This record gives sequence, C-alpha cells and structure tokens, in this order.
Amino acid sequence: MLIPQNLQSVISRGRDDVYLFARELLGVELHPGQVKFSNSKAKVNILVPANRYGKTTMLAIKHIHKAFYKVGVPMGNMKAWLGAEYLTGALAPHSQQAEVITTTIRQILTSSYPMRVNGKMTTNKCLIEWAMTGITESYPMQIKYWNHSTTLVRSTGEDKGKSIAAKAFGYIGFDEACKDLHLEEEYSGLLIPRLADFSGQLDLVGTPDATSPSNIFYQELFWKGGGDGNVKDDMFYSQEGSAYDNPHLPPEYFEETKQLLRGRPELDQVLYGKFVSVGNKVFDNRKVLDASVEMEEYTPFQKGHRYIIAIDTAIGEDELVITVLDWTERPFKIVRTSGMKGNSQSPVLHNQNIMDIFYHYNEEQTCSLILEVFNGEAMHYYYQLPADIRAKTRCFGSGRVVGAPSRRVGQVDRKEDILLAGRKLLDSNGVVFSNKLRRLVQQLANYTQNDEKIKTDWVISFCLACWYATDGQPKITTLKPSYIAW
Repeated sequence: MLIPQNLQSVISRGRDDVYLFARELLGVELHPGQVKFSNSKAKVNILVPANRYGKTTMLAIKHIHKAFYKVGVPMGNMKAWLGAEYLTGALAPHSQQAEVITTTIRQILTSSYPMRVNGKMTTNKCLIEWAMTGITESYPMQIKYWNHSTTLVRSTGEDKGKSIAAKAFGYIGFDEACKDLHLEEEYSGLLIPRLADFSGQLDLVGTPDATSPSNIFYQELFWKGGGDGNVKDDMFYSQEGSAYDNPHLPPEYFEETKQLLRGRPELDQVLYGKFVSVGNKVFDNRKVLDASVEMEEYTPFQKGHRYIIAIDTAIGEDELVITVLDWTERPFKIVRTSGMKGNSQSPVLHNQNIMDIFYHYNEEQTCSLILEVFNGEAMHYYYQLPADIRAKTRCFGSGRVVGAPSRRVGQVDRKEDILLAGRKLLDSNGVVFSNKLRRLVQQLANYTQNDEKIKTDWVISFCLACWYATDGQPKITTLKPSYIAW
C-alpha cells in the first residue's frame, strides 16, 4: 500500500516517538504520565494508576503503535516486512474488560474516540483510518491492520491465557493485571515466553486489589521496577500514575473525590496512584516478603540446633503440610516443608513421612512436634505415631486426645492464637524462609479469617510452629485485619 506523501515524514518520526504518533496521526493527546510510561524501554513495565488516569486509552495506543510499525521485526525488504505475521496481545482478567480495549482501538482508528477539550466534548481526528482493515467485536475479538498485523483481545479468566499459547507476540498489554487469578503462573509460563521471538514488551497495568490472589506477586514485580523506593532491576520499570497527571479531568473531580474519601486510605490510590493494599488480610504483605529470603528450601539436621515440626493434617483435597522450624536463634528459620494432598496416599504413608522427618531432626533429642487436631481424622494421626514421638507431641485443637500431654487448667486452643503468633514473628522480623516457597508466600499474603475459598494449609502449619516457638503467648491481644499503605 502506498502511504500518502504528506504523512511519510510524521510516520517515520513516529516510530520512536509514541507521543508524536498519537498526537499527529491518531489525533489523541497523551498526558505526561502516559508519555513517560509509553517511553519505557524495559522488558516488563508495571503501572499503578489512579482512577480516570487513561490507562485503557494508553494501552490502546500502544497496541496500535506496535502493530503499525511491527516493532521488533527487522526493517529491510519491504515485501518481506509487510508479509511477516505480527501479533500484539490485549489481555484482561474478564471479557467485559477485554471488550473495552477493543472498543477503544476501534474508536481511535475511526475518528470516533470521545475526548474533553477545553471543557467540551469532541472526537479525535485519525489520519490513518486506513490502517485498520478489519475488526471482530464478539469473542474471540481481534483487530486486523494494513500490514498483516493483528491485535488479539483475550480474557485470561476463562482459559488461563491458553488462547494465546503457542503464538509469538511483539507486545502484550495486560489491563487490570492484578485482578487476574493466576498472574504468577501465567507470567513465567505463558507471558514472557511468548515475547521472546520479537524481544517484545509486557505492560502490566491496574489497581492493586488486596482480595486478589495475584496481589502479592504484582507487588513483587512493582518493587522490582523500583517501586516504593526499592532497588530497580534493569529488566523492570514501575510507575505510579497520579490523577493530577491528566489535564483533561475537571477541577471539581479532585475536590469531590477528596470529600468523598477523606480520612480513608483509598484516597491515595484513587487520586495519586499509590500502591495501597486495603482489606481484611491478617498478615502484612511487606513483612511476608521481608521474611522471604534467598536461602535453601531444605537444610538438614545441624548439631546443637533445636527443631519444631508442625503439622496441619488433612484428608481429601486439602494438603497435609509438615513444617520444620529451626528455633535455635532469631530469626527462626523454616528449614524444610512438605505438602501433599490428604487423599494422595494412605494415612499410614503420611505418618511414615512424619516419622522419617522427626527422626532425622531428633538426632540429639531436641526435636518437638505439634499436631493440629480440630477433628477426628486429625486425631487419628496422633494415635498412629510411635510412643516415643507421641511423648514429644503437643496436640493443638478442640479434639481431646487420649494420652496426649495435658493442657493447662482452663486452656482453650483457638486458631486466632496461632495466627497471632505467626503475625507477631513476621512483624518483628523474627522468622525467615526460602523465597522459593511460593505457596507459603501466597497463602500468607492472601489469608483472611472469613474466606472459606482460599487455601490455608501452609499458613496453619507455619503458624503452629511459630506458636510453639513463642510458647503460645502472643503479646497482641486483639486480632485485627492488616492495613498496608506505601
């Protein structure tokens, strides 16, 4: 296709200037914050935007820009360049969000994108309407371009991103990435590998969500990009997006928002794009990540050390988790963990695992064991242990186990007590564990007292060990949800 001569110079300069491309060719003015994020050359870019920041518009323009220039495809033979297949991936956790990016790209490329200019509503004037040659706005959604480029628009919530597997992308923009249910799994197993052929970029954009299982991983990526004052990894770039960056918002919006959210932590997120985690979480995300350090997942018995083995028993699909805590000195260290579904093998084999681990760490008779017994099935594990191990076992729970060491008069075992002990140690930097224990990190970060849907086995085993190590007497007397704001 012949490009109009009067556009050739602008098109040439627009390859390396997203702001100029958007303003001169698409008729959309990017605000300074959008320009700053769009100009990042990092492999992975994380944006935490305020409300009404214009994140979807920015992502739509990046898709158009990447597809228009086939960024990552070497220039040279024009026929070969035009014929090369090129994909960008527009992802969102839910189909409704995916539809918005499709609609925005269509509006921009058909001069129907609504904008506020000088207090009045108008539409953009796109000079490259011919760049879009086809669009499908029903699932599976896609936009076709003049040069054999395609933007695939997909929801990860319906298929964990399987619809983009086995494809090579020059760019992936993930809207509301933090709300994705499987971001950590998809990041390393799906997203990054899909970008290898074109050395493409990944943009993760969205508001932190304290209730999302991906929130802790999203925060880790944000920190890798230098967020919250952390040391920046060259592969990452992080940015907070303030609503004040957007000159198109009316002044009354800011005052009304301040009045509406005055005194509430959400204000920092809504107006200033701060990474705020608000919710009913028990453990502080920062403390969980501080405890997650570079160390081996397994450290064998060491002479002169004391050990606690804590077991959260399970049947069926729940996991039986065995945690070994070295509590010789602070910070205490998780030196071994083992987790497998209760129905993956018989109780006899589960008990054999417990015995093997106990005898390994009890070489100097310094190992103790604490066993969760809130139901009859859990109590059965105690009865199947050898007498020498039962003698060193503390049962924790409402079940009254015949032959177990007696409780103090009036003592009642409450789950809140072990949770408090775990939080107390985390808050005082009194315990560390390997950063490879992803299930422990995720379960601690997502744990709430009132959500029956989330997995808790690793949390309970961890907190049992912490409770035993601190003599079961946490100093905090009231358990309150955790609130974190940075």
